[in-house]
Amino acid sequence: MSAEGKLAIRAKGLMMTWRKVFAAAAMVMRFSVPGMAAAQDPQPAPATCIAIVMPSVTGAEGNAMQVATAVRDLFASYLSGPSMRAVALDARLPSQAAEEARQKQCSHLLVVKLTEKHRGRSVLGKAVGQAAGTAAWYIPGGGAAGAVVRGTAAGAAQAVSVIADSTHAKDEIQMQYSVTGPSGGAALLSKADKAQAHADREDLLTPLVERAATAIAAAVSGKK
Repeated sequence: MSAEGKLAIRAKGLMMTWRKVFAAAAMVMRFSVPGMAAAQDPQPAPATCIAIVMPSVTGAEGNAMQVATAVRDLFASYLSGPSMRAVALDARLPSQAAEEARQKQCSHLLVVKLTEKHRGRSVLGKAVGQAAGTAAWYIPGGGAAGAVVRGTAAGAAQAVSVIADSTHAKDEIQMQYSVTGPSGGAALLSKADKAQAHADREDLLTPLVERAATAIAAAVSGKK
């Protein structure tokens, strides 16, 4: 074989070798880069779940269940965010509520008791009952998945508005709340608060829930 032929064969062999090297390098890059990206961008920690038991309501005239639902939904709106999620429980009995919280993988259980003290006739239950039928339009948006969320937030917001319109000076709302684990044990947080109206049509419920939600969020995140 001539010298030119031998050089051609050698050049062809070198070219094939370099092609294999490039192919191997490309394969390594294909599998290693996503892994590096995953290491650099860790997945966010799962949100802390707070299960909300249907609140106990005392002193409300009319449908106390509607009042309790409005309070629960207002708490849920405050206790939802990037690192926290609220789950409204359907169970009413404490043992069943704890079991439902475990099934829904919630690490915390919120129990709320609300007492209304009024100067004259109680209008709290009646006010929430009026709000329940008119809440659907309150928050716009589309999609079946968001309908429940919009309805929940709308019902709470509308109920708070109607309750405030019906509040008289010297009316008072007392709130007790505690946070425990689904299995019971010592309470992570247990507090009482109250608010008294200084004027007619004052919103007492929202400030109470906001203060409570702030304390609850700090307690479950270890920042109290």
